Order: sequence, then C-alpha cells, then structure tokens
Amino acid sequence: MCRLELVGLEKTYGSKKQEKRAVQSLTTGFTHGIYGLLGENGAGKTTLMRMIVGILKPTQGQINCDGIPIEQLGGAYRNLLGYLPQDFGYYKEFSAVRFLNYIAALKAIEPKAAKERMEQLLETVGLTEERNKKLKTFSGGMLRRIGIAQALLNEPKILILDEPTAGLDPRERVRFRNIISALGKDRIVILSTHIVSDVEYIADQIMIMKHGQLIQTGTPPQILEPVTGCVWNCVVPVKTAEELNAAYAVSNLRNYNRNDDGNDNKNGIGAYDTVDGGNHEEHVALRIVSKEKPHPDAVAAEPVLEDAYLYYYL
Repeated sequence: MCRLELVGLEKTYGSKKQEKRAVQSLTTGFTHGIYGLLGENGAGKTTLMRMIVGILKPTQGQINCDGIPIEQLGGAYRNLLGYLPQDFGYYKEFSAVRFLNYIAALKAIEPKAAKERMEQLLETVGLTEERNKKLKTFSGGMLRRIGIAQALLNEPKILILDEPTAGLDPRERVRFRNIISALGKDRIVILSTHIVSDVEYIADQIMIMKHGQLIQTGTPPQILEPVTGCVWNCVVPVKTAEELNAAYAVSNLRNYNRNDDGNDNKNGIGAYDTVDGGNHEEHVALRIVSKEKPHPDAVAAEPVLEDAYLYYYL
C-alpha cells in the first residue's frame, strides 16, 4: 500500500490581473480506501485530479507518494496510476479486446500477463460477451465500464476516477458503484463527482470542495454530525412553499396527498388538498436545510449526505 500527500497545492491560470485560482492552498493525504470528492461544477475537482496524475503541474505546492515528490519518481509513479478521465477517449472501430490490448501495450504490460488480466477485467465489468464488439456500438454505461477496465490493467495502487457516472442512467450508475465499491480494499480510489448518491454508500471518506478549497473532510458520520438539527420537514400551502424555496436551501420538494378521510398518502407526485367547508387548498412537502427553524410547522429531521452537501454550500 502507498500513501499520497498533497502539500500546499495550488493551480492558477491567466495573468496576474486576471488570475483564476482553480485550486487553493490544498493540503491533505490519502491511504487505501475510497475517497468521494464532492463539489459543484467548477469547484476545482478536475484540475486537482489532473495534477495528481501528472497531466498538470502545480503552480505551487507538492505531491508526494510515500514521501517522495512524484516528479522524482517519474515512470515509477505512473506505473502506480490508473486513470479514467471525465472525457474518456477511445477508438470507435476498435473492439473491446483490441482496445485493451492497445492500452496494455502503451503501459508496457507483458503480453501474456496482459491477456490474463484483460480476461479477468472483462468479467469484472460484465463485458465478456461483448469482448469482440466494436466500441462504437457500446452504450454510455458500457463505455464507462471499459474505461474502468483500461484503468485497472496495470493493477494500479492509485485509481483516479473523474465524474465516472456522467451521462449514465440510474441502473448503470448502480452497476458502476458496485464495481467501484470492491476496489478500495488495497488501493487508493479517488472518485470525483457532483452527484451525491455516487459516493453516499461506498466512500470511506468524503471530501467536499468549493472554490478550489477543501471545506470539509471526514467519514460520512463525521460529515453529517454538524448538520444535525439543521434539516427540517414541513407541509405548507403552495404560496408559502414558493417563499420558503426562495429563502432557504431546499433539498426536496414534492406535492403531497391527503385522502378525504384524513389519512396521509405519500405516493409521490400528486395534490395535497385540505378540506375546509368545501374549499380545497393544495399543499407541498418540503425538506429544508437551515441553521434556523424555517417555519413554525417545521419538524427536525435526520440529515443525509445530500442535506450535508447543501449545508456546506450555504
């Protein structure tokens, strides 16, 4: 196992007059396990990952692997890496097998070992039956899976995945998460995303990034702890719901049903009508993230990771 350390890492673009700081004074460390790097688009996640894999050079700071700067390690460091970028490039006319053979050659993997590894990975990502099909016939989910396979060919100790589920349907996202969840036992896996559910159930550590800085790091329980007492549920008339939605961070909003006999009916989308002398008023159920009680009828709720994500972005 190896340890990755980022010390005072910064990346700036542009001239001094129009300088953009994509990553700012970032110091952290990674050992084995799955790290979920959360942040909205433009938070600096991709810039950070490109520096970790050596595509970008930091403006300031240093990246160490087992105490040695990665630029000194050179090829030895690259051999430790597996990388799936957000924009995954491939040759459309290549079959899955030909593509993996090509990547194995680029990584200087001995042919016999590459063949054995390739067959194992095709089974792992569920593409054994599609091994001879051209990549241009693959769905988005299948392409992301072949992307994972190519990243794992050299049995990397550090696996970097940048927005790996972008564009996938819910079923493929679940399949992808299941593949990733088994990979953190003996390696560092850093998975960047702006989709909270991608890391909610599989990450050992959550890292929340905002404006190029890490604003919160910890295990899921540690991330949720400060949010306790800051999540509220309430059912209010539509007009009130609109006012609350404009004033607070709302993590969930849905119409709400109540049967005429007074029993709640939470069956998803529908109208919640209160019956008062024949007058019907539509209501909406809200889940609000706020340090203060947002409405007299609001009731405190247990926070989940999506609530925490909104809380840290308040």
